[in-house]
Amino acid sequence: MSRNLYRDDELKKLKEALMALGATENAAAFYLACYRAGTSTVGDVAKACKMDRSSAYLACDQLVELGVVETNATSTRKTVAAKPPSAVLARLRTDMRRLRRHHDDVEESMQELLASYREHENKPTLRFFAGHDGLKQIVDDVLEHADGEILLFTNQRTEKNVFSQTDHQEFVRERIRRGVSICVLAADTPEARSMKFGDKAVRRETRIVEGEPFTSETYIYGDNVAMLSFDKDVVGFIVRSRDFARAQRWTFEQLWRIHEILPAA
Repeated sequence: MSRNLYRDDELKKLKEALMALGATENAAAFYLACYRAGTSTVGDVAKACKMDRSSAYLACDQLVELGVVETNATSTRKTVAAKPPSAVLARLRTDMRRLRRHHDDVEESMQELLASYREHENKPTLRFFAGHDGLKQIVDDVLEHADGEILLFTNQRTEKNVFSQTDHQEFVRERIRRGVSICVLAADTPEARSMKFGDKAVRRETRIVEGEPFTSETYIYGDNVAMLSFDKDVVGFIVRSRDFARAQRWTFEQLWRIHEILPAA
């Protein structure tokens, strides 16, 4: 890998970290432009980003608020400069500590919270989601309500266009931490056969379905069924229904039994 490609990859990680902190796409682009240019004016950075000045000033203000950009006003002009990547890392640590504290507070109160929560088990609910934020909500719901096992229909060829390798690793790590196993019926693609090699290490069993009978993903977990479509836009829905989940689980189990375990090539 060339030095430029390596540097671009590292800057991409920096951009993703900024957006995880709540920075907008414009703000992240503004920071990277400052990072490359050194001390500059907002106008110069705006030109480098191909951004209008009002958007650039909004982006700059957000980055100052996050503590990753500093400004310096003199009698002649106002300049901006990106703080070193360590400032981004420090802000990530601060947010991690804050989120961990909230996580621990909610976890400590979980029994009382669940006792006061009235879930209408006999009334099916349907929720729609869209975009990458919606995708994250669905994944979180799957992990939260998996009840020890997930059944998954997947097409790894289309799925990889939406889930990054980092997304995969985070999902697997959290699934294992929660003690959740997964059975996978995967469309016959090179990506699925490659994934199958790692089954034993991650509490997963994959069986290959001949051809590509589906291009979306369906998760069956607890009393829930979630479906994700990767056609043009990322859209999905969750059906919370014991009867519907039972019917989908029965369908999965029948297909699981009749399909041979094809060797991973």
